[in-house]
Amino acid sequence: MPLHTTPQCFNKGDAVEVLKTNPFTIWLPATVLRSTPCKKTRNGQIYVEFQTHYCEESSGSRREYVNAGDVRPAPPPELHRYFKVGDNVEVFYKEKGWRKGKVDDILENCMYFVLLDGVEEEIVKVEQWGLRVYRVWDDGSWLPPLEFQQIPQKNIPEVELKSRGVKLRIMCSRSWKETFSEGMSVEVKRDKEGCYGSWHTAAIVESVGYDKFLVEYQKLKTVNGSQFLKEEVDASCIRPCPPEIQSFHQFEHLDRVDAWLNDGWWEGHIKEVLGGLKYIVCLTTTEEELVFEHSMLRPRQEWVKEKWFTAREFDKTRSSSDMTLKSKELKIRIKCSGRTSKPKFSKGMRVEVRSDEEGYQGSWYTAVIVDSIGEHKFLVEYLTLRTEDKSEPLKEKADVSDIRPCPPVIQRIDRFKMLEEVDAWYNEGWWVGLICKILDGLKYMVYFWTTNEELVFDHFTLRPHQEWIDGKWVIAFMKKSKLQVKSKLNLKRQNGGVASHTNFCVGAKVEVRSDEEGYQGSWYPATIVRPLGNGKYLLQYQTLETDDETDLLTEEVDAIFIRPSPLVIQQADQFRPLDEVDAWHDGGWWAGQVCKVLIGSNYTVYFRTANEILEFQHSDLRPRQNWLDGEWIAAKRALV
Repeated sequence: MPLHTTPQCFNKGDAVEVLKTNPFTIWLPATVLRSTPCKKTRNGQIYVEFQTHYCEESSGSRREYVNAGDVRPAPPPELHRYFKVGDNVEVFYKEKGWRKGKVDDILENCMYFVLLDGVEEEIVKVEQWGLRVYRVWDDGSWLPPLEFQQIPQKNIPEVELKSRGVKLRIMCSRSWKETFSEGMSVEVKRDKEGCYGSWHTAAIVESVGYDKFLVEYQKLKTVNGSQFLKEEVDASCIRPCPPEIQSFHQFEHLDRVDAWLNDGWWEGHIKEVLGGLKYIVCLTTTEEELVFEHSMLRPRQEWVKEKWFTAREFDKTRSSSDMTLKSKELKIRIKCSGRTSKPKFSKGMRVEVRSDEEGYQGSWYTAVIVDSIGEHKFLVEYLTLRTEDKSEPLKEKADVSDIRPCPPVIQRIDRFKMLEEVDAWYNEGWWVGLICKILDGLKYMVYFWTTNEELVFDHFTLRPHQEWIDGKWVIAFMKKSKLQVKSKLNLKRQNGGVASHTNFCVGAKVEVRSDEEGYQGSWYPATIVRPLGNGKYLLQYQTLETDDETDLLTEEVDAIFIRPSPLVIQQADQFRPLDEVDAWHDGGWWAGQVCKVLIGSNYTVYFRTANEILEFQHSDLRPRQNWLDGEWIAAKRALV
């Protein structure tokens, strides 16, 4: 039983703990709401607000007068404190308060079994941060004393101290203010009900004392959802954002990971490896077992003595590639054994296979090489596609030009940017598109130029788009068009334009022509915002952004430069030389003509207006169509 404290003076705002003894002894965290005079209190009581004790009638924190003898200061945190079997400790019990106990056993992952004091025997499993040394507040000091505890000096006369030749070397750790600066991105460990032990991304707003900071969460919002949540956090619950670590193989059984759940990272371990890049993860704090996709997990890391340490050394010999990603600055190092664009595919190798089937052009599906069929074909078994009767995984022959190695995993903690090129996980495969709108709650609107569709995706169902070029993986960095579409161009109507009397309704999908020098013959997808009269429309582009790169570009455009979006035609068979096509380039469709048919469903295309020849994949081309007299007319194909 802890000693009752000697009543003392507290000031408004002081962090304290209040003793409660029913049904067991526990110290509840609280804050003093009203300063108490040193000689006299309200019948020996102090007015406090509890931090973890709430009113039954409402969701607000409970406030009440408590006996001054049942109040003690909140002890300062002791960081990185480890315990041994038999240590007397206090446990942060059920997120309510501190109960006395004794360490009964030491587990993995900085976990402990603690036997609690009480009439009935109770053993709880506790993480290291939820433990502290058991101490008693006795006459103004802690027993056993804290390290570096400052003993109050009471009427001690000044004494001149003479040196005896003793030299002291005092090693001081860096202050928290040096470790965490204003505006710094960090992760905060929460101990609130419902998110106990999870880590959430936040930004340091300011320091509020020696060991506390005001932070603003980047994903969590206030109760009414009107703004991002701000709260004061103890420095011991803050750490820098960990660096990104890429693994080029699946997680294994018992691997320690962090799982993305409810806008935060939860610590756990792989309980079972499932098919289709999914896992059963056992969460450490709740002991729940949940299913997660590979993209929603990251390797576990520990922040110890201002350094990051991996929970497990990854076997870098499993892959011929090695990628190092740092939290603030993206650095990519790709090692390849050769320069050839025709990698050797062996039996059992995991790959991605491209589909050029109508309705699926440009999408990639994960598969495994089953066997080689001649020099240029392989039998593959898909990991996510099944036969029509769903009885077994789909197997089919694939041309070597439609196969590539699986790209290295790049997990993006920060948000994707406007018009960034991404792959979106949709219908069991990866589809390339552009970020056309950034939404709340880690969601995005993605524009697919092959189908002229816009769909909403979660952050972790997207990955940065990468191209397999000359035996290397190259990230397709954001393509920003320098084109500034001019809304007032006094040009004559040309073929492919639209008569000035054509009417477009609000929300209609259209394409806008540019005749600016260097961009003649290019069409950019847009949406009609509203008609302005006199043959003009206000529209918003789907692939062009404002100068500050924060939103899609909105402009007035004359109707003669607008046409409806053409019918989506995905050509299953190959294009032929001299076929007239539109090629997707720099955020728009450019009129060109096929020059050569290359290996691997690739083509060279000649652009007459720019006098250039560029190479394109089959999925980045569409048959040319012209809008004439209110209908679409397909361009004639070249003769065989």
